[in-house]
Amino acid sequence: MNANVATSRQALKVLIVEDTKTITNLLQVYLMGWGLEFFDAPNGVVGLSKARELKPDLIISDVQMPEMDGFSLCAAVRADSQLHATPFMMLTSLKDEASRQKGNLVGASAFLNKPVSVDDLRSKVRVMLNLPATNR
Repeated sequence: MNANVATSRQALKVLIVEDTKTITNLLQVYLMGWGLEFFDAPNGVVGLSKARELKPDLIISDVQMPEMDGFSLCAAVRADSQLHATPFMMLTSLKDEASRQKGNLVGASAFLNKPVSVDDLRSKVRVMLNLPATNR
Protein backbone atom coordinates (compact mmCIF):
# COMPACT_ATOMS: atom_id res chain seq x y z
CA MET A 1 0.00 0.00 0.00
CA ASN A 2 1.26 3.46 -0.82
CA ALA A 3 2.20 5.29 2.39
CA ASN A 4 0.50 8.48 1.19
CA VAL A 5 -2.75 6.60 0.74
CA ALA A 6 -2.32 4.95 4.13
CA THR A 7 -1.68 8.23 5.92
CA SER A 8 -4.69 9.87 4.29
CA ARG A 9 -6.90 7.13 5.78
CA GLN A 10 -5.08 6.44 9.02
CA ALA A 11 -1.65 7.00 10.45
CA LEU A 12 0.93 4.25 10.20
CA LYS A 13 1.38 2.64 13.63
CA VAL A 14 4.79 2.34 15.24
CA LEU A 15 5.19 0.30 18.42
CA ILE A 16 8.28 1.20 20.46
CA VAL A 17 9.23 -1.48 22.98
CA GLU A 18 11.81 0.10 25.28
CA ASP A 19 12.29 0.01 29.05
CA THR A 20 13.75 3.54 29.19
CA LYS A 21 11.03 6.17 28.73
CA THR A 22 13.60 8.84 27.77
CA ILE A 23 14.70 6.75 24.77
CA THR A 24 11.09 6.08 23.79
CA ASN A 25 10.39 9.81 23.81
CA LEU A 26 13.59 10.55 21.88
CA LEU A 27 12.70 8.04 19.15
CA GLN A 28 9.29 9.66 18.78
CA VAL A 29 10.91 13.10 18.42
CA TYR A 30 13.33 11.75 15.79
CA LEU A 31 10.41 10.37 13.75
CA MET A 32 8.00 13.28 14.15
CA GLY A 33 6.59 14.92 11.06
CA TRP A 34 5.79 11.74 9.15
CA GLY A 35 2.22 11.37 10.38
CA LEU A 36 3.05 8.27 12.42
CA GLU A 37 1.03 7.14 15.41
CA PHE A 38 3.20 5.95 18.30
CA PHE A 39 2.50 3.33 20.94
CA ASP A 40 4.92 2.13 23.58
CA ALA A 41 5.57 -0.80 25.88
CA PRO A 42 8.12 -1.15 28.72
CA ASN A 43 9.15 -4.74 27.93
CA GLY A 44 8.68 -7.59 25.49
CA VAL A 45 5.74 -9.20 27.30
CA VAL A 46 3.66 -6.03 27.14
CA GLY A 47 5.06 -5.32 23.67
CA LEU A 48 3.88 -8.66 22.29
CA SER A 49 0.42 -8.15 23.75
CA LYS A 50 0.19 -4.64 22.25
CA ALA A 51 1.51 -5.87 18.90
CA ARG A 52 -1.20 -8.53 18.76
CA GLU A 53 -3.83 -5.94 19.64
CA LEU A 54 -2.60 -3.07 17.41
CA LYS A 55 -1.10 -4.90 14.39
CA PRO A 56 1.54 -2.14 14.03
CA ASP A 57 3.21 -1.25 10.73
CA LEU A 58 6.63 -1.24 12.45
CA ILE A 59 8.05 -2.49 15.75
CA ILE A 60 11.16 -0.83 17.19
CA SER A 61 12.53 -2.76 20.15
CA ASP A 62 15.39 -2.53 22.59
CA VAL A 63 17.29 -5.79 23.00
CA GLN A 64 18.04 -5.75 26.72
CA MET A 65 14.78 -5.49 28.69
CA PRO A 66 13.23 -7.12 31.75
CA GLU A 67 10.77 -10.03 31.49
CA MET A 68 11.26 -10.66 27.73
CA ASP A 69 14.20 -9.35 25.76
CA GLY A 70 14.11 -8.06 22.19
CA PHE A 71 15.42 -11.33 20.72
CA SER A 72 12.57 -13.30 22.30
CA LEU A 73 10.06 -10.65 21.27
CA CYS A 74 11.23 -10.72 17.67
CA ALA A 75 11.08 -14.53 17.60
CA ALA A 76 7.51 -14.41 19.00
CA VAL A 77 6.48 -11.81 16.41
CA ARG A 78 7.93 -13.93 13.58
CA ALA A 79 6.07 -17.00 14.92
CA ASP A 80 2.72 -15.15 15.01
CA SER A 81 0.74 -15.65 11.79
CA GLN A 82 -0.76 -12.14 11.95
CA LEU A 83 2.50 -10.35 12.78
CA HIS A 84 5.20 -12.38 11.04
CA ALA A 85 5.72 -9.90 8.19
CA THR A 86 5.85 -6.80 10.42
CA PRO A 87 9.14 -4.91 10.01
CA PHE A 88 11.12 -5.26 13.25
CA MET A 89 14.01 -2.95 14.15
CA MET A 90 16.29 -3.82 17.06
CA LEU A 91 18.19 -1.18 19.03
CA THR A 92 20.98 -2.14 21.39
CA SER A 93 24.07 -1.03 23.20
CA LEU A 94 25.53 -4.52 22.60
CA LYS A 95 28.37 -4.12 20.12
CA ASP A 96 29.43 -7.75 19.62
CA GLU A 97 28.94 -9.59 16.34
CA ALA A 98 27.22 -12.50 18.11
CA SER A 99 24.35 -10.21 19.17
CA ARG A 100 23.94 -8.90 15.63
CA GLN A 101 23.93 -12.46 14.28
CA LYS A 102 21.36 -13.50 16.90
CA GLY A 103 19.18 -10.57 15.80
CA ASN A 104 19.41 -11.76 12.20
CA LEU A 105 18.64 -15.35 13.22
CA VAL A 106 15.42 -14.39 15.02
CA GLY A 107 14.32 -12.30 12.03
CA ALA A 108 15.16 -8.66 12.76
CA SER A 109 14.68 -6.42 9.72
CA ALA A 110 17.32 -3.97 10.99
CA PHE A 111 19.78 -3.78 13.87
CA LEU A 112 21.00 -0.36 15.07
CA ASN A 113 23.47 0.35 17.84
CA LYS A 114 22.84 2.86 20.61
CA PRO A 115 23.35 5.72 20.70
CA VAL A 116 21.20 5.69 17.58
CA SER A 117 22.22 7.80 14.62
CA VAL A 118 19.20 9.93 13.73
CA ASP A 119 20.01 9.68 10.02
CA ASP A 120 20.35 5.87 10.15
CA LEU A 121 17.11 5.55 12.11
CA ARG A 122 15.16 7.77 9.73
CA SER A 123 16.62 6.08 6.67
CA LYS A 124 15.74 2.58 7.85
CA VAL A 125 12.25 3.59 9.01
CA ARG A 126 11.61 5.32 5.67
CA VAL A 127 12.50 2.10 3.80
CA MET A 128 10.60 -0.21 6.16
CA LEU A 129 7.42 1.89 5.94
CA ASN A 130 7.85 2.67 2.24
CA LEU A 131 7.78 6.41 2.90
CA PRO A 132 8.73 8.75 0.06
CA ALA A 133 12.22 10.26 0.17
CA THR A 134 10.69 13.73 0.40
CA ASN A 135 9.84 13.03 4.05
CA ARG A 136 12.60 14.22 6.40
